[in-house]
Amino acid sequence: MNVETLRQVPLFESLDDEATHELCDLLENLDCKAGAVLFRAGDEGDAMYLIEEGKVRICVRAKDGHEVTLTELHRGDFFGEMALLDGKPRSADARVAENA
Repeated sequence: MNVETLRQVPLFESLDDEATHELCDLLENLDCKAGAVLFRAGDEGDAMYLIEEGKVRICVRAKDGHEVTLTELHRGDFFGEMALLDGKPRSADARVAENA
């Protein structure tokens, strides 16, 4: 991800040039195919994710075992930050819905 793309994300738009470049240096690009699981409910939250392209579904399991989609995220959306902020395990699954 480059600086220009990062600045389009509302969470990071107010960062100054130095902070934006430092953050870019920390980012790791992941190429994910549809169906890939990024994390599951209960996993430790050790990263947050920013979608540069593709789609990701955030899902939970209902009591009867079927999967319920809470939201579908797209380019520019971010997710996974809550586990970093509160230190609690992931509360839902994140699955790639369209190559990302």
